[in-house]
Amino acid sequence: MSNYSQSTPHRQAGFTLIEILVAVLILSLGILGLIGMETMALKSNQSAYHRSQATLLAYELADMMRANPDGANAGDYADAVSAGVSSSPNCIHYNGSSTPSGCNNVESIAKQDVFEWDKRLKDILPSGAASIVVSGAIQTITVSWDDDRNGSPDQSFAFSFGL
Repeated sequence: MSNYSQSTPHRQAGFTLIEILVAVLILSLGILGLIGMETMALKSNQSAYHRSQATLLAYELADMMRANPDGANAGDYADAVSAGVSSSPNCIHYNGSSTPSGCNNVESIAKQDVFEWDKRLKDILPSGAASIVVSGAIQTITVSWDDDRNGSPDQSFAFSFGL
């Protein structure tokens, strides 16, 4: 009988420390990749939200302009947006309850519309800004915002329509 089986060392069963470290490293890289994908998804979701809000704001201003076509065709909305109306002429015309004495012309109605709309624009979009270009019967509203929040608008939405 031979003692061969007792004289040879037994192979160790299980994992070595190096194998465990390699497995942890691979798992860590996978988790970092998932975190990067989640960050990108959140950024894309926020960007889509801003674009949706810009679209709604542009359509809202277009509806205001359609409700006051004389003011829109005269360029009162474009003038008010480019001038940046800083105070309200206190014109309540679209809720039907009253019309104060200072709001009896299309220009003051346009200024009131732009004043209220611009407040919403600045509340909803980071560094929100707008412009209106009138080219004949076509009005183009451009809403821009700072999507990556670096201090300058880098995204925009343009909407053209006729009155």
